[in-house]
Amino acid sequence: MRPNLYSALTLLCLWTAGTVKAQATSDYGIQLQAVVQTAPPKVSLNWKKIPGASGYNLWRKSKSAHMWSTLGNTTDTFYTDLAVTGDTAYEYKITNTGGPSVAAAYLLAGINTPPLHNRGTLILVTDTLFRDSCAAEITGLMQDLAADGWAVQRHDVSRTLSDVAVKALIKADYSSLPDVKAVLLLGHVAVPYSGDFNPDAHPDHQGAWPADVFYGDMDGSWTDISVNSTVAARAQNKNIPGDGKWDHSAMPSMAELQVGRIDFAYMPAFSSSETTLMKNYLAKAHRYKMDSLYISRKALVDDNFGSFSGEAFAANAWRNFPPMIGRDNILEVDLITTLNDSAYQWAYGCGGGSYSSCGGVGATADLNGKKQKGIFTMLFGSYFGDWDTQNNFLRAFLCADEPALTACWAGRPNWYLHHMGLGENIGYSTITTQNYNPTVYTPAGYMATAVHVALMGDLSLRNEYIKPARSLSVTTGPKAGATLHWTASPDPGVTGYYVYRSGSRFGTYKRVSGLIATTTFIDAAGTDGFYYYMVRPTKLQQTPSGTYYNLGLGITDTATVSFPPPVSIAAARLPEASILCFPNPATDILNIYGNGFRGAMLTLSLSDISGKTVLQRQYPLSQDEFTLSENISLLPGGTYLVQVADARGGVYSQKIVRR
Repeated sequence: MRPNLYSALTLLCLWTAGTVKAQATSDYGIQLQAVVQTAPPKVSLNWKKIPGASGYNLWRKSKSAHMWSTLGNTTDTFYTDLAVTGDTAYEYKITNTGGPSVAAAYLLAGINTPPLHNRGTLILVTDTLFRDSCAAEITGLMQDLAADGWAVQRHDVSRTLSDVAVKALIKADYSSLPDVKAVLLLGHVAVPYSGDFNPDAHPDHQGAWPADVFYGDMDGSWTDISVNSTVAARAQNKNIPGDGKWDHSAMPSMAELQVGRIDFAYMPAFSSSETTLMKNYLAKAHRYKMDSLYISRKALVDDNFGSFSGEAFAANAWRNFPPMIGRDNILEVDLITTLNDSAYQWAYGCGGGSYSSCGGVGATADLNGKKQKGIFTMLFGSYFGDWDTQNNFLRAFLCADEPALTACWAGRPNWYLHHMGLGENIGYSTITTQNYNPTVYTPAGYMATAVHVALMGDLSLRNEYIKPARSLSVTTGPKAGATLHWTASPDPGVTGYYVYRSGSRFGTYKRVSGLIATTTFIDAAGTDGFYYYMVRPTKLQQTPSGTYYNLGLGITDTATVSFPPPVSIAAARLPEASILCFPNPATDILNIYGNGFRGAMLTLSLSDISGKTVLQRQYPLSQDEFTLSENISLLPGGTYLVQVADARGGVYSQKIVRR
């Protein structure tokens, strides 16, 4: 915490329409984007000049690293990085030298970054108010989560259950389930309160604030013994020892789990019930994930604070939006009226606030009967960051007739969302912001690592979705494995499909295929049993951060499967690169299993006995073991040579018979 946090900051309570903006807020966030190429691998960064800047410093690191490596400095507004390889993500940082302000930019760049097949286990904690009234919608949410690579563990709890008891359920799952990464609170699950602070700097708002990060901290020691603060105007903010509100203004340790909340309690400004608001929200979230909404890849900024003595709250927009939607797609327009008519993907609004309003942006009542066609909303202003209040302005955007899908209070501290430009979900950005590390990101903004940082909405949401495949069917036979057929995704950019299976509907789906160019696959290896099968499309997604293989949501079907003896597959698992084709002879579908391969790309070719190539395809390689499936039903009967070449120039072959 900064000891001088509160000095001279009570000006936040003022409406700022008349504030003189000595410097544009956009100059506090360098607008950075990238263009990449594969041959030779190259990341080309470019950014908008900061007025008065004499130069720019550049750094690079891996996505997971906590230290930057210096790339140097330049007086240009572009930089080309040739020391890169394909299939890898690189995080970049830029700051300016000279000029009236020090700005920063971050971008996670990738060159054909491999798809993310599994996102971990998500714990879904559901308010029992919705267990029956929204049963179909909650099941649909769980299906969508599983279809996006999450394993889902669900708990239904009464909204009167204490935060301690809810966290005990989460910690038990964290200890017993594999790779637990996230908690999604559905409804008015117990709201933890913590601290003795006022992030908006108002003396009457000093005390405990809502602290959902409590549910994401699996090893911190939370106490309720020392804070004795009773100055707050709102009873919920008062905090005394033993009252069930925690002592900590700053997180006692880093969060392990992403946390998000979808909560419509105490919003009487809207004519719809909590149940109807929940149904509306989940229906739109589903349509968005199906890529069935029209969403303009644009962002808007409604800034009513300006630079505000250098805090420049709206720099959260100017810094974060370009790597996701491009700097030329950011417009400075009114937030509420624009989103009522147009579907921008991102929106930022700030101004002097109350619990139910934001100066220059609007009030909760303005959203009743209005559409908010956008997806991701960032807001900042006094009071309404304390979101567990009646008719709260932050949550109001999720209550509109056509709701926004996320909202966060971004300005104290600053948020870091740039990873979403390369396929991460917004929950990843939330925990990155909560676990602020000063050696990684600047500027922090006031109250970095404070307990009030929270996400309203579905934490699994991403920037880009593609249309799923359709009509999956699975057929089986004795000792014949499973044969899958599906209808292709209508998305014109789809490059292929992956097949997965799981022993449970909402469990972890293990990938059982490589990239498949056809709409048929034979699962010929495994342990006999009942399985859920899933098929997901993929496409090479281009964004202002580079390119990555984006996975659409999966479609599923079930079957009881008995497999042929696995001897042939086991024999192929050799330390050196090799392939095995099966079945051989083949009638329609030929599977090519390989392992020990390296590089970014495979080339598959089939030639007949005269040496004429009858089929040739390229496949991205995301791991050294793969299975490809090809439909050879249109080839004449006879003998063919299958060859697979990797990026090292090695060619591996096997003869097969098409009968």
